[in-house]
Amino acid sequence: MRFEKSIDIEAPRQRVWDVLTDVEAWPRVIRLVEVAEVVTPPPLGAGGTVRLREHKLPEGLWDVTAWDAPASFEFTQKAGGATTVVRHRVDALTEDRSRLTLDLEMRGLVVAVIGVFFKKTTRNHLDRQAEDLKRAAESSS
Repeated sequence: MRFEKSIDIEAPRQRVWDVLTDVEAWPRVIRLVEVAEVVTPPPLGAGGTVRLREHKLPEGLWDVTAWDAPASFEFTQKAGGATTVVRHRVDALTEDRSRLTLDLEMRGLVVAVIGVFFKKTTRNHLDRQAEDLKRAAESSS
């Protein structure tokens, strides 16, 4: 099961990247994020681990499985018979405009069974996260 949300942002790519990768600021920036803590020593990058909890979702540890600054990074979590991969990508449209894409993919047998119940929540979370990150990047650009 896969979900994707893209949003255009009136800010340079580097500004969007800086907001996106300041993970510990997410609880102040993204309304649905309640806990965001980098567990491994800084700087955050491939091989790092982040503790996240979003509204109505269990807290979990996410491994940074890909990091290509300032273009993209990926979190992966394996729990309860499912693997969830969240990709974050920032594309430069012009010098002062960017596109943020959030892509969430869930795999595993359990996903086929319970995934139906999470479709609406997952879409809502991606939409709200994208809007909140857009607001934060544009407010400081």
